[in-house]
Amino acid sequence: MRLRRAFLFLLILNSACKPRERFVDEQQVFKALTGDGKFSLTAVDAQVRFVVVNFYAPDCPPCEKEVPALKSFAAKHASGTETRFVAIGSSLRAVGQENDSPKGAVIHNEIVSELNAFGRKFNLGYPQFVADGAQLKSWRVTGFPETFVFERSHGEWQLNRKLISEITFEQLEQVTSGIRK
Repeated sequence: MRLRRAFLFLLILNSACKPRERFVDEQQVFKALTGDGKFSLTAVDAQVRFVVVNFYAPDCPPCEKEVPALKSFAAKHASGTETRFVAIGSSLRAVGQENDSPKGAVIHNEIVSELNAFGRKFNLGYPQFVADGAQLKSWRVTGFPETFVFERSHGEWQLNRKLISEITFEQLEQVTSGIRK
């Protein structure tokens, strides 16, 4: 009986001491929608404390509805160094597609074209990047829109919130202000 208890204690202790699982792939690199820019959490400047990442799709009505809030939030924080906002566009059609296949490449080109049209339609003034199916999976994106709020703590990014569905300016401010306190 003592041996069994000791074994259970070690089993519990071992599971409690495992390193914390990363929710997203911080090294995942997203290419800019236009130009040669790139985004990854590991490449964010050291002085940035908060990163807000919004995943959107051009054929998503809630994504369209949240554009004014995102534009206001991005504009408010554009000149500061503490908070960075980026948008990553894709499509549900990208899920499960391999970009190195001919069909995947065609879908990727179609999505880029749709994202560019979306950006022109809403005159987006914030950084935009593109995600393929594998990148959506590595970040555990389950639908659109989804917004991730990260805070740098002791040199590492911690996911503080994952917000699913349309978000407002007030919600973004509350989430990032709540983290700061």
